[in-house]
Amino acid sequence: MTASIRFAEISALCAAEGLQALAVLAPPPQELDAAGIDALLADGIGDMGWLKRTRNARLHPLTMLPSARAILLAALPYQPSPGCGELRRARYAAGKDYHNLFRAKLARVGDALASRHQIDWQTRAAVDSAPLNERTLARLGGLGWIGRNALLISPETGSYRLLGALLTEAPLAAHQAGHAQDRCGSCTACETRCPTAALVGRRVLTERCISYLTIEHQGVIPRALAERFAGWWFGCDLCQEACPWNRFAGPAGDPRLTGSEDDRTVLQVDADAFDRHFAGRAIRRIGYPRFRRNLLVALFSLGRRAECAPLITEGLQLVVEQALELGLIAVG
Repeated sequence: MTASIRFAEISALCAAEGLQALAVLAPPPQELDAAGIDALLADGIGDMGWLKRTRNARLHPLTMLPSARAILLAALPYQPSPGCGELRRARYAAGKDYHNLFRAKLARVGDALASRHQIDWQTRAAVDSAPLNERTLARLGGLGWIGRNALLISPETGSYRLLGALLTEAPLAAHQAGHAQDRCGSCTACETRCPTAALVGRRVLTERCISYLTIEHQGVIPRALAERFAGWWFGCDLCQEACPWNRFAGPAGDPRLTGSEDDRTVLQVDADAFDRHFAGRAIRRIGYPRFRRNLLVALFSLGRRAECAPLITEGLQLVVEQALELGLIAVG
């Protein structure tokens, strides 16, 4: 039987890929605590029906690879600066789509281990889109605690980082990162900063969250929420900006996760340019109609109503319906 692979070897391979926080867990002997996902489902998940369909898989990590002997948890920092103008998008979306980039990094770590030890171990890499609860596993591995903004926070680097996991048949030595202790204390800065009051009891009320509304929500955004968007058109970082632990955030772990764009650039992206401008980026998946809907709401929330006309006259049904909701055009 192959001896356990030392953490130093794993760490070196991950460092070469820009992965800066690591933990290794043995597969949990029983299902993960269901309280978090059940509370999320009870609060309401809007258009994210896939969360309900994949509930059981998320509680059983080995569903993805039943033969796995270890789970490697990793974090990849992304750009800590906004990199945008008054019209704002989440920092993680500044550069290339992290799903593909991060998943490829984890897969290369698995391939490198197999090559070094000349054993064809099966692996499965998961980054957000797979039915795996990376956040809970990362907490169990000591990569941080679940803060009041429902994000995993590290006392060393804050929360501007992505989480991923590699399930593998390789016998990796267990390793605890040691940062699971809750250090939010009495701080409620994130809850206070959230303009839509979406943070309650260390969880996010999905249908009030700006990130959900700009990325997952398919229809019209209610005016009562839209007017509080403060210029966000893709995602939202306000709860992270308010978190004092993010003063320790370092640079992105991969330069491909960085980028910048000003208001003029974003507003000039039309139907013909959309796919080209956002090629290889997470933003592209929302599609052009929602992109324009989001810009309309962002401009409205900033009081820049005069700039809404070109978006409305384009004639996209979703944008027109959103304009009606915001009172930017008359009914009938």
